[in-house]
Amino acid sequence: MSTVEEMAGTIWEIGSPVVSLLGLFTIIGIGALVMGALIYSGKKGSRFWLWGFVPIIVFGMLAFWEIKSYIPAIYGIGGGIITITYMAAIWFWIKNHDNYEGTAKTGKHIELLGFSFLYITSLFLCLLIRQPNLPGLADQPVVSSYSILATFSISWILLAIGSHLSGQGQKN
Repeated sequence: MSTVEEMAGTIWEIGSPVVSLLGLFTIIGIGALVMGALIYSGKKGSRFWLWGFVPIIVFGMLAFWEIKSYIPAIYGIGGGIITITYMAAIWFWIKNHDNYEGTAKTGKHIELLGFSFLYITSLFLCLLIRQPNLPGLADQPVVSSYSILATFSISWILLAIGSHLSGQGQKN
């Protein structure tokens, strides 16, 4: 594991052109990927692919957003939005899972597990962020970044597998 001092003077130094370009091209790549998928799947002449600029714009705004102090309302609003959208995803799943059969239905079940792991990741992140800001919780164990990475990785794997399977045999 390299320290900031060990990386100083190398191409991996924070703020170096290589690191800056890697960050820039990663977000441009995500936008291009979304645009390509929307162009490939859209109707001829559709401008829906323009939605591919959304990740680029949002990342550009949020990457440089610095908050100087702890603002509990941000976490309350964000947590509320995350919880409500998770519950909405479950509601939509309940309402629509009968539209699938066989492999596609299995895929929808796996997707539901993926959404659940994504929600768990959100809870872990909230625990990690709130710990240093609430002195009354100082004696509570801190969630490991490895736990966050594991649940986040599992959620993406389950969502990808579920999405693939659910596209296999959707009822007409």
